[in-house]
Amino acid sequence: MKRTRIISYVLFVFICFLCLFFASFHKDLRFDSKFLVFLVMSIAFEIVGFSMYTFSNHRIRLTGGIITNILAACFLPTFQTILVAISAVIFSGTILVKSRDPLKYLFNISQIGLSAGLAAVLFKSIATGKVYIDIWFVLLASALYIFLNTFFVSIVYMLTFQQTLTNSLSITLKGPSAGALMIVPVILSSYILYYLLDVKAIGLIFIIFLAGQLGNYFRAEYEESRLENLKLLVKSLEMKDSYTRGHSERAATLAYKIAKKLGLAETNCQRIKDACLLHDVGKIGIPDYILNKPDKLTSEEYQIIKTHPVKSEELLETVARFRKKEAKWVRHHHEHWDGFGYPDGLKGEQIPIESRIIAAADIYEALTSDRPYRKAYSKEEALKLIQEVAGTVLDPKVAKVLIEVVIEDPCENEKETK
Repeated sequence: MKRTRIISYVLFVFICFLCLFFASFHKDLRFDSKFLVFLVMSIAFEIVGFSMYTFSNHRIRLTGGIITNILAACFLPTFQTILVAISAVIFSGTILVKSRDPLKYLFNISQIGLSAGLAAVLFKSIATGKVYIDIWFVLLASALYIFLNTFFVSIVYMLTFQQTLTNSLSITLKGPSAGALMIVPVILSSYILYYLLDVKAIGLIFIIFLAGQLGNYFRAEYEESRLENLKLLVKSLEMKDSYTRGHSERAATLAYKIAKKLGLAETNCQRIKDACLLHDVGKIGIPDYILNKPDKLTSEEYQIIKTHPVKSEELLETVARFRKKEAKWVRHHHEHWDGFGYPDGLKGEQIPIESRIIAAADIYEALTSDRPYRKAYSKEEALKLIQEVAGTVLDPKVAKVLIEVVIEDPCENEKETK
């Protein structure tokens, strides 16, 4: 049923695209050198794109396609604007990305063609020929292009993940559309350059964009390397302690399942999974003799252990994309529902829901794993203990969902205790 709805929607968008495409054609069109320059540059802008972030489990390529599409909408006939826009998508899908999903490929061609074509129709209907006035209309055309692109993608997200349209729009605006919004100042500058220099401005615009892309690329690579370093730190911690080997991965998977069952957005579920994977990275600063001590910790040793959430937060803050949310979630994963946790003694709803989910997954996975001071609990014993701490240590709602996930999920049922 879900697949049928998506197919129906994509076909509807494709039909709308075809209507605009053929309606904008007229026999007096001249495919001159200006059109060819735009066509070549749209492909060139696509080539210098790179995967910058993940959206809906897919890596999103940040390209300058929107720049050439909006400039084409301002300076080329509508039909040629559509050709420029879809040529870049076709080139990307067949040469660069090599799309294996014909439906996704058809959707991208249709929605980009529609967005660019309608932006061209809007601009041409209100443009005055005076640059100081038309610059505002360029902004309006850009806004329409981004809105249509966001709207089309949001509906696919809504149908795929069964979200409300409001949630889907919000998630899309924070994902692919955020990158497009950042390029709007470049679009306005490019319009002025093209108005002043004509076709010669295209090369200059490309050089400016390429310089920006190189900066983005190296920044993204730097961020990725920091993230990989954190993952390696977690691995090294677990390699030193056979009892906790694989704990973070198992806890992260369980946290993702809990978040999904609670109805959180897919993007948030993925972020919770990433945060949970790194929740104990701060233990790298805790002496091994404390981490692996088979006896009860002294009060001094326990105080040292209690510093690891803050250390984890500090390490996650070295990765820009974790700075605002994930770092805080990790800081609070040892807070208790009754307010007697650490490091800040938060209580109830004061604790971020993401931290509460990580805490529940962490505790269950710890209970079902061998430790230096005890053998692993069975699944039944662990679930009983989870029920006992619901309302004191754990959020009772999250604990209830955790129990449901463990009971219902075949993977959790088949998991063997060591």
